[in-house]
Amino acid sequence: MEKRNEVFTKKEIEKILEIIKNKKIKNKDECYLLYNNYLFGNRAFAWNSYPEILKSEWKGNICIRGRKTQINRGRVVYNVGIKEVPKIIKEWGKQGIPEEHIGFNQSMPDEHLTIQGEVMKTHLGFVLWYTTIKEPMNSALKKESLYAEGLKAYLLLKNYLSESSYEDLIALMELFPESSIEFSSYRVPVGNLPGRNTVIWEVRDY
Repeated sequence: MEKRNEVFTKKEIEKILEIIKNKKIKNKDECYLLYNNYLFGNRAFAWNSYPEILKSEWKGNICIRGRKTQINRGRVVYNVGIKEVPKIIKEWGKQGIPEEHIGFNQSMPDEHLTIQGEVMKTHLGFVLWYTTIKEPMNSALKKESLYAEGLKAYLLLKNYLSESSYEDLIALMELFPESSIEFSSYRVPVGNLPGRNTVIWEVRDY
Protein backbone atom coordinates (compact mmCIF):
# COMPACT_ATOMS: atom_id res chain seq x y z
CA MET A 1 0.00 0.00 0.00
CA GLU A 2 2.88 2.37 0.71
CA LYS A 3 6.61 2.27 0.20
CA ARG A 4 8.29 1.38 3.48
CA ASN A 5 11.92 2.18 4.13
CA GLU A 6 13.35 -0.96 5.72
CA VAL A 7 17.01 0.11 5.33
CA PHE A 8 18.45 2.93 7.43
CA THR A 9 21.49 4.82 6.21
CA LYS A 10 24.34 5.27 8.68
CA LYS A 11 23.56 8.99 8.85
CA GLU A 12 19.88 8.29 9.59
CA ILE A 13 20.77 5.81 12.34
CA GLU A 14 23.12 8.29 13.98
CA LYS A 15 20.54 11.09 13.82
CA ILE A 16 17.71 8.90 15.13
CA LEU A 17 19.83 7.70 18.05
CA GLU A 18 20.78 11.29 18.82
CA ILE A 19 17.11 12.36 18.89
CA ILE A 20 16.13 9.43 21.11
CA LYS A 21 19.04 10.11 23.46
CA ASN A 22 18.06 13.79 23.75
CA LYS A 23 14.36 12.81 24.21
CA LYS A 24 13.35 15.88 22.20
CA ILE A 25 12.19 16.48 18.63
CA LYS A 26 13.36 19.99 17.83
CA ASN A 27 11.92 20.62 14.36
CA LYS A 28 9.76 19.22 11.58
CA ASP A 29 12.75 17.64 9.79
CA GLU A 30 13.49 15.53 12.88
CA CYS A 31 9.80 14.71 13.29
CA TYR A 32 9.50 13.45 9.73
CA LEU A 33 12.73 11.47 9.97
CA LEU A 34 11.18 9.44 12.80
CA TYR A 35 7.69 9.42 11.26
CA ASN A 36 8.91 8.20 7.86
CA ASN A 37 10.89 5.42 9.54
CA TYR A 38 7.82 4.23 11.47
CA LEU A 39 9.11 5.15 14.91
CA PHE A 40 5.85 6.75 16.08
CA GLY A 41 3.89 3.52 15.75
CA ASN A 42 0.56 3.49 13.93
CA ARG A 43 0.17 5.98 11.10
CA ALA A 44 -1.92 6.72 8.07
CA PHE A 45 -0.78 5.23 4.79
CA ALA A 46 1.67 7.78 3.39
CA TRP A 47 3.86 8.46 0.39
CA ASN A 48 6.80 10.74 -0.46
CA SER A 49 5.89 11.50 -4.08
CA TYR A 50 3.14 11.31 -6.69
CA PRO A 51 4.81 8.35 -8.48
CA GLU A 52 4.82 6.45 -5.17
CA ILE A 53 1.07 7.03 -4.84
CA LEU A 54 0.47 5.68 -8.35
CA LYS A 55 2.75 2.69 -7.76
CA SER A 56 0.82 1.81 -4.59
CA GLU A 57 -2.42 1.64 -6.61
CA TRP A 58 -4.19 3.67 -3.92
CA LYS A 59 -7.70 4.57 -5.14
CA GLY A 60 -8.94 6.84 -2.36
CA ASN A 61 -8.52 10.55 -1.75
CA ILE A 62 -5.25 12.13 -0.61
CA CYS A 63 -4.19 14.69 1.98
CA ILE A 64 -1.27 16.95 0.97
CA ARG A 65 0.88 18.84 3.48
CA GLY A 66 4.22 20.61 3.78
CA ARG A 67 6.80 18.57 5.65
CA LYS A 68 9.68 21.01 6.13
CA THR A 69 10.33 23.29 9.08
CA GLN A 70 9.95 26.45 7.03
CA ILE A 71 6.49 25.48 5.74
CA ASN A 72 3.49 26.58 7.82
CA ARG A 73 2.01 23.65 9.79
CA GLY A 74 -1.43 24.78 8.68
CA ARG A 75 -0.50 24.33 5.02
CA VAL A 76 -2.67 21.31 4.26
CA VAL A 77 -5.09 20.37 1.48
CA TYR A 78 -7.59 17.64 2.36
CA ASN A 79 -9.58 15.11 0.32
CA VAL A 80 -7.81 15.54 -3.00
CA GLY A 81 -8.63 13.16 -5.83
CA ILE A 82 -5.68 11.29 -7.35
CA LYS A 83 -5.98 13.14 -10.65
CA GLU A 84 -5.85 16.53 -8.90
CA VAL A 85 -2.56 15.87 -7.10
CA PRO A 86 -0.21 16.97 -9.95
CA LYS A 87 -2.08 20.28 -10.23
CA ILE A 88 -1.53 21.06 -6.54
CA ILE A 89 2.13 19.99 -6.72
CA LYS A 90 2.59 22.41 -9.63
CA GLU A 91 0.80 25.25 -7.79
CA TRP A 92 2.93 24.76 -4.67
CA GLY A 93 6.05 24.62 -6.85
CA LYS A 94 5.23 28.07 -8.22
CA GLN A 95 5.06 29.25 -4.60
CA GLY A 96 8.54 27.94 -3.88
CA ILE A 97 7.59 24.56 -2.35
CA PRO A 98 9.17 21.69 -4.34
CA GLU A 99 7.66 18.21 -4.34
CA GLU A 100 10.44 16.83 -2.13
CA HIS A 101 9.15 19.16 0.61
CA ILE A 102 5.60 17.83 0.33
CA GLY A 103 4.10 14.81 2.12
CA PHE A 104 1.08 12.78 1.03
CA ASN A 105 -1.18 10.56 3.12
CA GLN A 106 -4.54 8.88 2.77
CA SER A 107 -7.60 10.94 3.60
CA MET A 108 -8.90 9.63 6.89
CA PRO A 109 -12.48 8.41 7.61
CA ASP A 110 -13.57 11.60 9.38
CA GLU A 111 -17.16 10.36 9.62
CA HIS A 112 -15.86 7.87 12.21
CA LEU A 113 -13.80 10.33 14.27
CA THR A 114 -14.29 10.24 18.03
CA ILE A 115 -11.56 12.50 19.44
CA GLN A 116 -8.44 14.20 18.13
CA GLY A 117 -5.96 16.75 19.34
CA GLU A 118 -2.69 17.06 21.24
CA VAL A 119 -1.69 15.44 24.51
CA MET A 120 1.37 15.63 26.74
CA LYS A 121 2.45 14.56 30.20
CA THR A 122 3.16 17.22 32.85
CA HIS A 123 3.16 17.56 36.64
CA LEU A 124 -0.65 17.70 36.29
CA GLY A 125 -0.72 14.27 34.67
CA PHE A 126 -2.14 14.16 31.15
CA VAL A 127 -2.84 17.56 29.57
CA LEU A 128 -5.15 17.30 26.56
CA TRP A 129 -6.31 19.85 24.00
CA TYR A 130 -8.95 18.19 21.83
CA THR A 131 -12.04 18.32 19.64
CA THR A 132 -14.83 15.87 18.85
CA ILE A 133 -15.94 17.52 15.59
CA LYS A 134 -15.78 15.09 12.68
CA GLU A 135 -13.57 17.13 10.38
CA PRO A 136 -9.83 17.40 9.64
CA MET A 137 -8.04 18.55 12.76
CA ASN A 138 -7.12 22.08 11.70
CA SER A 139 -10.68 23.06 10.83
CA ALA A 140 -12.20 21.07 13.72
CA LEU A 141 -10.05 22.79 16.37
CA LYS A 142 -11.05 26.20 15.01
CA LYS A 143 -14.69 25.31 15.63
CA GLU A 144 -14.22 23.51 18.96
CA SER A 145 -11.15 23.55 21.18
CA LEU A 146 -11.63 21.72 24.48
CA TYR A 147 -9.24 21.21 27.38
CA ALA A 148 -8.83 18.49 29.97
CA GLU A 149 -6.14 17.60 32.48
CA GLY A 150 -5.43 14.98 35.10
CA LEU A 151 -8.09 12.34 35.68
CA LYS A 152 -10.52 13.77 33.11
CA ALA A 153 -7.89 13.65 30.36
CA TYR A 154 -6.90 10.12 31.39
CA LEU A 155 -10.52 8.91 31.26
CA LEU A 156 -11.09 10.48 27.84
CA LEU A 157 -8.03 8.74 26.41
CA LYS A 158 -8.90 5.39 28.02
CA ASN A 159 -12.45 5.66 26.73
CA TYR A 160 -11.69 6.52 23.11
CA LEU A 161 -8.35 4.83 22.39
CA SER A 162 -8.21 1.08 21.89
CA GLU A 163 -6.03 -0.78 24.38
CA SER A 164 -3.16 -1.19 21.91
CA SER A 165 -3.40 2.46 20.82
CA TYR A 166 -3.29 3.63 24.44
CA GLU A 167 -0.24 1.44 25.11
CA ASP A 168 1.45 2.93 22.03
CA LEU A 169 0.74 6.44 23.34
CA ILE A 170 2.28 5.65 26.73
CA ALA A 171 5.36 4.17 25.04
CA LEU A 172 5.84 7.38 23.05
CA MET A 173 5.48 9.46 26.21
CA GLU A 174 8.18 7.39 27.89
CA LEU A 175 10.46 7.90 24.90
CA PHE A 176 9.72 11.65 24.63
CA PRO A 177 8.47 12.66 28.09
CA GLU A 178 8.12 16.40 27.43
CA SER A 179 6.80 16.25 23.87
CA SER A 180 3.36 17.09 22.55
CA ILE A 181 1.75 14.19 20.67
CA GLU A 182 -0.78 14.91 17.94
CA PHE A 183 -3.32 12.12 17.31
CA SER A 184 -6.70 11.22 15.83
CA SER A 185 -8.95 8.39 17.06
CA TYR A 186 -11.80 6.66 15.25
CA ARG A 187 -14.62 4.17 15.83
CA VAL A 188 -13.06 1.86 13.26
CA PRO A 189 -9.57 0.36 12.83
CA VAL A 190 -7.21 2.71 11.00
CA GLY A 191 -3.58 2.90 9.96
CA ASN A 192 -0.84 0.52 8.98
CA LEU A 193 -0.81 -1.54 12.20
CA PRO A 194 -3.57 -4.01 13.17
CA GLY A 195 -5.71 -3.53 16.27
CA ARG A 196 -5.34 0.24 16.40
CA ASN A 197 -8.05 2.89 16.18
CA THR A 198 -5.64 5.83 16.55
CA VAL A 199 -3.01 7.32 14.27
CA ILE A 200 -0.12 9.52 15.41
CA TRP A 201 0.57 12.58 13.26
CA GLU A 202 3.39 14.33 15.08
CA VAL A 203 5.54 14.14 18.20
CA ARG A 204 7.28 17.45 18.80
CA ASP A 205 8.94 19.96 21.07
CA TYR A 206 8.68 22.85 18.61
